[in-house]
Amino acid sequence: MAESGAIEALLDLLRSHQCEETAARLLEVLLNNVKIRESKATKSAIVPLSQYLLDPQTQGQQARLLATLALGDLFQNEALARTADAVSACRALVNLLEDQPTEEMKVVAICALQNLVMYSRSNKRAVAEAGGVQVVLDLIGSSDPETSIQAAMFIKLLFSNNTIQEYASSETVRAITAAIEKDLWATGTVNEEYLKALNALFGNFPRLRATEPATLSIPHLVTSLKTGSEATQEAALDALFLLRQAWSACPAEVSRAQSIAAADAIPLLQYLIQSGPPRFQEKAEFLLQCLPGTLVVIIKRGNNMRQSVGNPSVYCKLTLGNTPPRQTKVVSTGPNPEWDESFAWSFESPPKGQKLHISCKNKSKMGKSSFGKVTIQIDRVVMLGAVAGEYTLLPESKSGPSRNLEIEFQWSNK
Repeated sequence: MAESGAIEALLDLLRSHQCEETAARLLEVLLNNVKIRESKATKSAIVPLSQYLLDPQTQGQQARLLATLALGDLFQNEALARTADAVSACRALVNLLEDQPTEEMKVVAICALQNLVMYSRSNKRAVAEAGGVQVVLDLIGSSDPETSIQAAMFIKLLFSNNTIQEYASSETVRAITAAIEKDLWATGTVNEEYLKALNALFGNFPRLRATEPATLSIPHLVTSLKTGSEATQEAALDALFLLRQAWSACPAEVSRAQSIAAADAIPLLQYLIQSGPPRFQEKAEFLLQCLPGTLVVIIKRGNNMRQSVGNPSVYCKLTLGNTPPRQTKVVSTGPNPEWDESFAWSFESPPKGQKLHISCKNKSKMGKSSFGKVTIQIDRVVMLGAVAGEYTLLPESKSGPSRNLEIEFQWSNK
């Protein structure tokens, strides 16, 4: 009861604009106490504090800051954030942000709004209808990192469901993408909160995945995979995964543009599969299986290509799917020919299940016409990036050591 009387007396001082800073400071101390905050008396403080922030006669910046803090304290209590009076606080806090307050006050007001929208759909609607979406998008572009990051966290909460779906637009994606780019330029990495905000939009509003700003975000997502912390890498991977899920429903030109942009992530995805946290593997593999890339086959040398008389004239013929056959130059230097020749095939998506057929032939008029063949499944190289080894030619030699080819395979975005 004593606390209830103290709160009411302090609110009266604020209403009459007497001893405002002292009254606001004491109120903030009281409402920051969990036990007091959970008492019934605190509900009656929501509307007076909101009105105080909206009152044109409220001039003291420190008193406004403390009153904003007090509101934020109140709405740490879920029950208070769900009351009908909380809507008035939403409008007051958005109005406060529109008045271009100090950076400290912006952060305090955004944090208070986060508490409000975390628990209530009505509060999300109140914030949006008061113009809060555009206000907070402007704040994402703030030069102050803390303000910008808190604004991104607020966007993530605002769009965590479909309550205000009509406010989720390509411009929302564009604002977050601009913040990501700005963070990359300033720090060389990206705070994961920007990416989580982007994921909230892509995850809850699939229509936004096909927008131009979504496509423009992809190079920054790839860079985040390369330079970010583990949390940033995970958020970037989630964003790319969400975009990929929409390609089948996107216009062909959009899915193609996005897949080409995302192909720059191929070496990073291969690295994550081999060396990243286990939870990254499934999504990284899923992405790799649909990105355009280039298969490079390097025929390095052959071993034990012997014939009874003279040196063979050896070359290799390569066949992959329905593509025209390729072949190496003819080498006549002895039983261990060295080619070191590269052959490249470009694909819109990895050649899943395809096999590379290589036959090793002899152009010499003396000796056998063929040294054998080898068939190689190439799926593995897509995931690993590079595979090298010695491949035995069949049928194997009945006398002497086996004939083989030394071959390297690469799959990349180049």
